[in-house]
Amino acid sequence: MKTAKRFLFSLTALLFISGVALAVPVSARDGVGGHASAETTSSSDSTTGTETQTEVETHASTLAEQFKLQAKSDLAAKKAQVKARTQEQRQKSCEARKTALETRMSNAVTHATNHKAVFDKIYTRVQNFYTDKNLNVSDYDSLKAKVDITQTDAATSIETLKNLDISVDCTSQTVADSVSAFQLAVKDTRDSLKTYRAALVDLIKSLKGASTSTDKASDTSNTSTDNTTNQ
Repeated sequence: MKTAKRFLFSLTALLFISGVALAVPVSARDGVGGHASAETTSSSDSTTGTETQTEVETHASTLAEQFKLQAKSDLAAKKAQVKARTQEQRQKSCEARKTALETRMSNAVTHATNHKAVFDKIYTRVQNFYTDKNLNVSDYDSLKAKVDITQTDAATSIETLKNLDISVDCTSQTVADSVSAFQLAVKDTRDSLKTYRAALVDLIKSLKGASTSTDKASDTSNTSTDNTTNQ
């Protein structure tokens, strides 16, 4: 009986030892295998992570370009809207001032023409006076030449003013440029007329001096003649 128990105990111990012995290689293999599996999983995760990061970066770059293009498009649209509103406001302002502008522009031509006509008449009278009185002015020719030049310049300025279109087209985007050009021409015409007038004044002053001298000489001659007659 005791022998049987010992035999069974021995078998049990043998089985236990055998199980332990078998467990060690299995554990070792499992350890190695488990480690390799972990490395494989890690490698797989790393690869997957790298691919995801690249895709994210590519997508982000694409979105950035799309945002830039969208922003550029939005900005262009806003500029177009502002330009349209500005053009509309300018047109409304132009329409409100159109009649007054055309009247002023037309009057500018008329006034300039009338002023020159007056100066021309004065110039003609001055020349006739010089000839009729048989005056002798040393610088008359140079002064007259200056008047001739300024008279021609004034005529040119007025003709230029007439040639500019005085019809205000508010639908045109260049209407402001046209009005500005006309205003510059008006200023140039006024300046040329002032110069013409100044040259006339200089000529008239020289004739006044000559007229006074001639009159004095005539008075002296008459006085001398009267004295001789009385003697």
